Amino acid sequence: MKNIGLAFIGVSSGFTVAAALFALIATIGVLSRLAQVTHSASRIRWYEVCFMAGGIIGNLLSVYQWHIPVGLSMEMGVFGIFMGIYVGCFIGALAEVVNVFPILFHRLRLREGMKAFIWAIALGKAVGGIIDFFL
Repeated sequence: MKNIGLAFIGVSSGFTVAAALFALIATIGVLSRLAQVTHSASRIRWYEVCFMAGGIIGNLLSVYQWHIPVGLSMEMGVFGIFMGIYVGCFIGALAEVVNVFPILFHRLRLREGMKAFIWAIALGKAVGGIIDFFL
């Protein structure tokens, strides 16, 4: 009986966290902004289906830890591509929606070198992720 209760609490907690993440992403308008920027608003339903499928498949892979027998380098390559697409789209849409960079540049009184500043942030995030992965 104790194990059933713990399983129920664990699954409920997972659903709650996943729902909160999806609600956050939907609230800030990541998908609609991504469709607007890529001029593919007619395919918004496809974005939503892919977003939900990615969340479900990601959760299943996380819980059951399925192994795809294609070799480690192939797995890492595919994972890297999808994570890069996800993080890139999420950060790009988030920056578009909340106008993070213009506010930051205004407060820092930064007039020149904005492109270099954005590249520095992106490269710092990438290098930090790689270092975190290997350590």
